[in-house]
Amino acid sequence: MSLNENNASELELQHVHNVYENIASHFSETRQKPWPNVVKFLSKSKPGAIVLDVGCGNAKYFTNTSDIFQLGCDRSTQLAQICKNHNYQVFNCDCLQLPIRSNCIDLCISIAVLHHLATNDRRLKALKEINRVLVVGGQALVYVWAKEQCRNQNLSTYLKQGKVNKPKAESTPELNKEFHVESIDVNLPIHKNRSSFVHNDLLVPWKLNQKKEQQNESKTHLRYYHVFEEFELKLLCEQMYNCKVIDYYYDQGNWCVIFEKITI
Repeated sequence: MSLNENNASELELQHVHNVYENIASHFSETRQKPWPNVVKFLSKSKPGAIVLDVGCGNAKYFTNTSDIFQLGCDRSTQLAQICKNHNYQVFNCDCLQLPIRSNCIDLCISIAVLHHLATNDRRLKALKEINRVLVVGGQALVYVWAKEQCRNQNLSTYLKQGKVNKPKAESTPELNKEFHVESIDVNLPIHKNRSSFVHNDLLVPWKLNQKKEQQNESKTHLRYYHVFEEFELKLLCEQMYNCKVIDYYYDQGNWCVIFEKITI
């Protein structure tokens, strides 16, 4: 797959941003339970800390703690509105250009966001933006989907859900079928949900049930993902001269990194 800055941006627009605008409500309903290790990381915040969630979705990692200032941002206007309905401080922006001054965030999380960026340069740029806004000594936690969904003979939550919720009839496109992305000269394989990953760059179906008077129809949206090899995320972070990797681990089908800003 050959992507440059322009067609990568168009791919993300069609198969990330537009999709989340269409599935926001349904997506939010399925994203209620916080990951324990993310909660553990956020518990390090001290009174008066400024905590940022980049790609906050429905703000499920916001807490009721009143002694810190919690801020979230998301590209999706629909998801941001869901957050605002709960009185969370959330605004719209692209993770490649955070409208936040440098050196002011104490803790930052970005959970399941970076894997929606279509080139290595764009993924590194997003990490640099997170590092830029951190104070010296501030830390960030980033989660991305791992290509490896079975580790030490343990299935990830993603694969386990497939075994529990086997559909009677599989109506999503078959694995390895290629989809030509509109107005971009790129073909991407369509992943079969709840199965092991074969490709690094792929489209993952999201089946949206539309319960309206207009007959019970269901529509499948295709979301772009880049799933990460074992040390890929760590190596990206190590390209930033002014931060150091504090921890790198695997958590339920995700590669996760904690890094700290060490100098301006």
